Formats: sequence, structure tokens, C-alpha cells
Amino acid sequence: MPSRSSAWAPARKRLLARLDRNSPITVIRAPRGFGKVDLVVSWLESARSEYRAVLWISAPTEPTTSEEFWQSAMERLRAAGIIAGEADPWPEGMPAAEKVRECLAHCGAPVLLVLVRVDLVHDVRIEDEILHLLDRCHNVNIVATACDRSLFGDPVAMEPTHELILARDLLYTRDDAAELFDHAQISLEPGELDYIRGRVGSLPALMRIALVVAKNLPDTPERRELLARRLDGTIARYVQSTVLEHPSIDESRDFVIAVATARIITEETARLLTGVDDAVRRLEILETAGIVNHCETAAEDAWEFAPAVRDCLLATQGQVGIDRDEKLTALARHELQRGNVASALGYAVEAKNWDVVLDLLATHWVRLIDSHFGLLRSTLSHLPAEHLDAHPAIKAGRDLFTLLGAQPTIPADALPSRPAALEQLGTTEQARDALSVGCVQTLMLRLGGEHERAAEMTRRLAHLVRGALDTRPDDIADQLPVMRLQWGITYELAGAFAESAVELRLAHRGALAQRIDFVARNAAGNSAMNWAVIGEPRRAEEWIELENAHPDPDGWLEPMVKVGGLVARTVVALDRLDIAAADRWLDELGEASEREELWPFITLAHCRHALATGQSYAGMAVLQRAIASHSAILREGSTVAAAMTALEIELRLALGEGNRALWMLAERELTHPILLIAAARTHLLTGNPATALALCRKCDWFSHTFTRSQLDALLIETAAHHALGEYAAAAQSWAQATAIADRTGLLSTLATVPRTLLAELDASARTPSTAVAALLASDAREVFPAAVHHVELTERERAVLAELARGLSTLEIARTLFVSTNTVKSQLRTLYRKIDAHSREEALEIAYRTGLID
Repeated sequence: MPSRSSAWAPARKRLLARLDRNSPITVIRAPRGFGKVDLVVSWLESARSEYRAVLWISAPTEPTTSEEFWQSAMERLRAAGIIAGEADPWPEGMPAAEKVRECLAHCGAPVLLVLVRVDLVHDVRIEDEILHLLDRCHNVNIVATACDRSLFGDPVAMEPTHELILARDLLYTRDDAAELFDHAQISLEPGELDYIRGRVGSLPALMRIALVVAKNLPDTPERRELLARRLDGTIARYVQSTVLEHPSIDESRDFVIAVATARIITEETARLLTGVDDAVRRLEILETAGIVNHCETAAEDAWEFAPAVRDCLLATQGQVGIDRDEKLTALARHELQRGNVASALGYAVEAKNWDVVLDLLATHWVRLIDSHFGLLRSTLSHLPAEHLDAHPAIKAGRDLFTLLGAQPTIPADALPSRPAALEQLGTTEQARDALSVGCVQTLMLRLGGEHERAAEMTRRLAHLVRGALDTRPDDIADQLPVMRLQWGITYELAGAFAESAVELRLAHRGALAQRIDFVARNAAGNSAMNWAVIGEPRRAEEWIELENAHPDPDGWLEPMVKVGGLVARTVVALDRLDIAAADRWLDELGEASEREELWPFITLAHCRHALATGQSYAGMAVLQRAIASHSAILREGSTVAAAMTALEIELRLALGEGNRALWMLAERELTHPILLIAAARTHLLTGNPATALALCRKCDWFSHTFTRSQLDALLIETAAHHALGEYAAAAQSWAQATAIADRTGLLSTLATVPRTLLAELDASARTPSTAVAALLASDAREVFPAAVHHVELTERERAVLAELARGLSTLEIARTLFVSTNTVKSQLRTLYRKIDAHSREEALEIAYRTGLID
């Protein structure tokens, strides 16, 4: 081990945990300054390693051969006493790699080999020799550090048992940084930690420098200015000494400064910025020198500087005659030509080329607000006010973004409220800007979870469009397909599926006319999802066919555009009882991310799958994760909130948790049909068919054309009538239910009724149902038990149970409730019998699980 100490920084537990896995080989690959050696030293100093022998092979002082490298390893083995004597016991001419391998194999003791900068061994055999050593010597583990990809360059090709720690893993997280300054006993003022991390780019070497800079800062008004000045100076000195004065760039100093204009450097961008033909060779040299990092996630070979290093190099461009803003603008135009709108906008903002920025915002704001929310908000906040007078829509967007940061909702008053006034506005020259302003406001409401308010604003926009199409169609025609797509999504999130279907159909038609493939595909996929969710799988399949006619989108658009179609495919497959297909589509869909707007529909697909496959616990976990990650925008009383509650109730019923389901309904106003159906099913399965019937009859099917819910209600009515002995009424409801099932093919909904009851009803029906026959012929499982156990406790039993949960003894409960201990014992015996428990611990477990205790 080197003599240096890692005591300047606390051990970074998340990284040590990866080394603790004791993988056969751990490769730590990152440029200089990322703390590769410090990490290994701190791991070994923390006494977390269980190895008896640690053999540290230092970095070669210059590029070396494989034979020379293994010969140096032999010398370390001899110094460690693993090889006795001066003479080699192996045949003459035996390669040094084989000698090391045989020596370690015969040693038998556990050994850790630390190979520092093994990528400086310029020999194609080195990787195979390392792997062969591991195959032969099961007592040996290896930790190797590298800057370039000459060693284990393809992460995909690495064995699953091997560990690869990359540059992004070594950057300081906020928690790492906070722990670092606490360890150094340096007190920072609010905001300073985030400022330092942002300024030094979380680079470990610069974080170490930041400790020195931040120490003993005076508590004066000039403190932040002094901190900034000290950081800038130390970063500049670091870049000068480790980058610009590095011997490997003697012939490429201007090249290094020029390519730093790009955040991600490809061969194409390097040629654009420098005009040289050997850009890749130079970048590979810089990678080997540890100056740039190879981007593992890029689709093509690409490199990047650490952000703080790039900022410093940009600042030096004027000294070598490079017009920084001109180069950044050229990159912005280049990225726009490649379809990378967000990247283009970022470069234009860096160049302060506000004309290009405004043009990008005006043309691509819908894309940006959908997928690059943070960038759009940052851009709008940086726009100088004097440039916005000629762009009222963008000014409105900036005002709304500012307002969104100050309060959770946005007032919907940007447009007139009366339809006549809106249509009149549509005939004026202000129509296009008014439409843009209204759409921005609608999207902001939607992103804030105000789906119903966003839908109401969208209805107002429809009147404005009607007036504009009658008199000034050319002013708004190019915007309409993208806008209508967004309106369709707004309506479906608000539960207004009929209005959503209209807008999405118009968006699809308009996108076809304008040849906007990603809009056409997105509109088709979301239309399919609408029909699948409301319970019309055949209509959904028609739209899936239309979606298939469009190619997969590229890049960041792909996941956004494909969500609706994947949800539709999953739900339709479940309705057709094709579990294998549903598994496949659901796997591709995955769980909803925190930024995914269609998370309610993704969650619905997962929960429906869980119910159909008997994995309700897994479905509950997905549901709870989704609700927790979107709690900030989940509005009480919204359609989304009602749908999530209904899903949880169904999962609880499938798990037999009748009390929990009843408890969830107790405090809710049952007005939404989705909740009415969930409540009716709960009362039916917990033994209250009359209440179930009454709830089903509250549904207004004229204003809520939800085929799946209608079928659910009819099936619940049928089962309730049958349970009450009202067989004629049951037969009538059954006939209506089977008519819907035969027309739509909603086989999964039939599976919510016990098979025995299905068979009995079908046998007694005048006309047998083809849908019922298909279900009975399948191996589909029953979604819910025929009856769900629930417990009715007396007020006194509930009081005893509550005190039991507090951990009180029988005597303490008696004193608290002012009764005798015999009374408490009697109530406990009754309570245990009711919930089928045999001990205090079992009673509490059952009570918590079933909802008797919250």
C-alpha cells in the first residue's frame, strides 16, 4: 500500500459496500481526480477486508508489457514471503504470468491483488491472463484501477459476479458531501453545501480542495463572494496542473480547450469544433491519461470532462483565440439538426444566444415540458425580461413556472370563461398566442396533479380553437396535432374518456396529415389505452393495429410514446385471459417512474395483473410505491385518487382482508362509480348483499359510460339477487351482463364471480353465453374468494383491543376501562374466538393485518 492516508475523508459506506461483496474481480475505472486509489486505501484501512495477504502492485511508471508487469508482481510475491529464496522453482522460459498463477494457486491462503493502473500494460494478453489467474486461483480476489477501457472495456461482457465501479459512482452525493464536511468539522451556512457541490461537480479531488477553501471562512456579508473566488482560483490551478500541463497533451493543448465546448464529445462534435481528422485517437490518448472519461451510457463512442474541469477550460478559450459563444451556438444548431432539442437548448443558453433560445422554446415547448421539465424551468428563469416582450406565450410560461414554485396550484384565469368570448378571441390575431398561453397553463395544472381543473381549461381552449379554425386556420394548424394529443392525455387523466377519445382521434388524423410520426403513434397508443381501460378490448385492438403502423421513436421519446400502447396491450391480454402475453407486455412496461404522468394507468395494469395471477401482495407493493412517489400531486377527490383507492380495496378483498376494505370505505363519500363498484363488491363479499344492490343502483350509467364498471355492477347485482333468493331478478341482471361480456370479450371481469355460480347461472339461462363458456373452458383463477372474512366487534371489544395494542397487561386494561379483570378476560376470550387467534401476539398480528387496528 502507498504511504498516503485517506484520513482526510470519512469512509464512503455505499462504495465500501460494493468492495465488501468480495467479487472475484472489482474494476474501478475513472479519470484522474476521482479518488480510485483513495477508495481502495480507505477500504483496506477500515479493516473491512478479511484477506490475510494484500499484494499492492503499484502503477507502472510508463507503459509496459505483460511480461514486465507480471515480473514486478513476482517481486512483490517474493517480498511478501510467498516465494521463498532467490531462485525460481519453475522451468526456464516459463512466462511470468504462469509463474504468478502457479505460485498463488499453491499458496492456498486468501490473497487480494491490488493492481493500480493496470490499463498502462499495453498488451492484449493482460485481460485473459487476469481471468485465467482467477479461474486457476480460487483463493485470489483482484481489485484493479484503470483510466481507459483497454481492460474490461465492455461492461455488458463482464461476468455477473464481477464488479465495475465507474466515474459516476465515485462522484460525491449530497449525503457524501455533508458527511465529509462534518468529518472535517467545518460548519457551512445554508445553501453553501449545494453551491460547493455544484461548483466542483462533486469531483473527489476538488471536494478535497473545497475542504481547504471552506475552512475558516469569515462570517461576513462577503463570505459567499470570498468562497466563490477561492473555489475558482483553486479549480483553475488544479486544471492547469493536472490537465493543461499534463505531458500527454503537449501536441493537443488547443484541441483539449476547444473540445471542452461540448458536454458530450463524439468524433463528429470534435471535428466540428476543431477540424482535425484524428479526433478519436486524441480522445483515446486523453482517456488513457485520465483527463477525459468515456461515457458508458452513450449510444456511440463519446467522452466527457468532469463538469468543473470543463467550466474552467471554457473560461480559457478566449486566451487561445476561440470565440466561446460562437462555438456553443454552432453546437446548439448541430444538436437541433440531430433532433436533440434539449441538448440544443442547453448550449444556446450557455452561449446566451437568446434569439436561438426563444426560437427553440416557441417551436418545441410541448416536447420540452413533457420530457425536460427541469431544463425548461431553468431556461425560462434565466431569460432576460427585455427579450420577452415580443413573445407573450413564452412570457406567460415563465410567469407560470415562477408561480408554480411558489404555490401548489395555478389559478385558471388566463382565458375568458364564456364560450362566445373565447370563440371571438379565436378570430383575432392574438389567437395563436392565447392558445399557447392556455396550453402552457393547462400543462402546468396537469403536472401539478390538478387534472380536473386542467380538463376544464382544455374545454375552454376548444372554443378558442373553434373560432380560430373558422377564420384563421393557418395560424394554428401546425400546432394542433401536438396540442390535441396533450388535451387527450389531460382528459384521460381526469377520467373524461369520451372527450379524450375525440381529441386523440383528431390528434392522430392531424399527425398523419402533417407526417408527425411520434404524435400519431402516441395518439394511437393512448386511444388504445382508453378503450382498454373502460372495457372495450376490441376497440382497443383496432387502435393497437394503428399504433403498429408507425415506427418506434428514437431516443428520449421512446418511453413516453410507448406507455399508452403497452398498458393497452397488457390490459387486453388480461381480458383475453392470455397471461403469457400480459407478462411479456408488463415486463416491457415496467413500473412508473416518479416523472411518469401516466403512472395511474401503469399502476392499474400492474394491479389487474396481480389480481388475475393471484399475486395480490406484489400488486399492493406496486400500488403503495406508486402512491408514495406521486403523493405530492395526488389530489383528494380526484378521479386518480378514486381509482387508486378502488384498486387497493380490490387487492384487500383478494387477500381476504374484509375489515381493512370496510375501514377504507367508512370515511369516504361514495360518489364516483369506480368507488361505488368497489364498495358494492366489498359488501357483497362480506355478507351484505342488500347493501351491495343499493350501491350498484346509485351508478349513473348515462353520464359514466364505463363498460367494465357496468359489467362489474351487473355481475354484483346478479350475485346479490341470487344470495337473497331473488332468482328472477338475478336472471335478468345475468342476461344483461352476458350480453355485454359476449359483445366485448371481457373474460377477466367474469372471473370476479365464483365458477360454481357462473356455471349454475349459465346452465339456467335461456341462451348460453359464449364468453362464459370460454372462461369455464380456461384455467383462469377466481379473482376473489366466494366470501371474505370480517369481524364485527362490540364497542367494548374494540376498546380492549386498542389497549392490548398499547402493550397493557390484563390488570392495566381493567384499571383503564374501570372494569374487573374477569370482565377483561372474558372479553379477550370472545375477541380471540372471533378473530381465530390463540395468543396476544397472534391477535395483534391479525388485527393489524385485517384493519381492526389502524
